[in-house]
Amino acid sequence: MSSSPSSHNEVQLSKDFFCTLLAELSILVFQEFGCQIRLFIHGGAVMILHPNLSTSSRRRTTRDIDYIRRAFGHEWRKRGVYDAEERLQRCINAVAAKFYIGTDWMNADPDVALPFAHNSQGQLYDPIYHDSKQANNIDMNTVYQSQGLVVISVTMLGRVALKLVRYKKDDPTDIVAMLRHGTRLNGVQWTPHIMETWIKTLRWPMGYNTYKPEQAQELIPLCRL
Repeated sequence: MSSSPSSHNEVQLSKDFFCTLLAELSILVFQEFGCQIRLFIHGGAVMILHPNLSTSSRRRTTRDIDYIRRAFGHEWRKRGVYDAEERLQRCINAVAAKFYIGTDWMNADPDVALPFAHNSQGQLYDPIYHDSKQANNIDMNTVYQSQGLVVISVTMLGRVALKLVRYKKDDPTDIVAMLRHGTRLNGVQWTPHIMETWIKTLRWPMGYNTYKPEQAQELIPLCRL
């Protein structure tokens, strides 16, 4: 077993491999924290792990899981635990060492792009985390659960919003798959106008109201489902 795995993972991870990694992580975090922890995730791994999205997407592998580290830390600080992020990272690193993959197989690098916003009372809050921890999202978007670990995808709207911020490589096809899934769930027929309205209202914390016309035009092909 390597004691110092690479920080960058180059191994492509399938659904089965993800489940193996998460099962090992579950054991370690249960030993570390003494209870089940929960993580909110987004990115390409959701397309693979979510049972409904995996049937809509051609994506079968990705190299990492994006999780919201600041949400995890927030929940544990409310319990009086102030080093939870570091303890979780040690567990993530141990999984990487056991399976000879990079330690960023699970990472929170995209946290820097996640917005904060002010609610109607003027209080600062995390809109994507707030929406994702609601009971209906947990019921619909829990993608992994075991004794020590529950993994929940952020809301569909949050996933689309985050992918539009990055908009690289597999993001366009992932967005199309998610919009198709939304159509099956609630019958929404996406058009450029509906898409733009949604982006500028429901996802205003992401800053889409500052989109230039040419950026908005990039959304049109996504709506041709």
